[in-house]
Amino acid sequence: MPTRQLTSDNGIVREYLVRDDGGQEIGTDVEAVRTPQQVNETKIRSRVAATLAANATYLALPTRTSTQIAVQVEALTRQNIALGRLLVGLLDTTDGT
Repeated sequence: MPTRQLTSDNGIVREYLVRDDGGQEIGTDVEAVRTPQQVNETKIRSRVAATLAANATYLALPTRTSTQIAVQVEALTRQNIALGRLLVGLLDTTDGT
């Protein structure tokens, strides 16, 4: 199985030397380093997508208890924070989403 040896990491791109099972160099590999903002965007988008089914389930309830309503209001508040962060690009944190 080929192995990779890190040769360079400037915080934006990592470069690796790739060797085969015999230790012979067979090429190089380059990967982008994701920023914290990119990681947070992925988390927030995933959370927003997951809430779509929960919202549909809530709307399908024939009646709702006061507890269900309170839980839904909190969930919607978090969803609005998440959407707002995505919309304006405030991806420094996922707090409140």
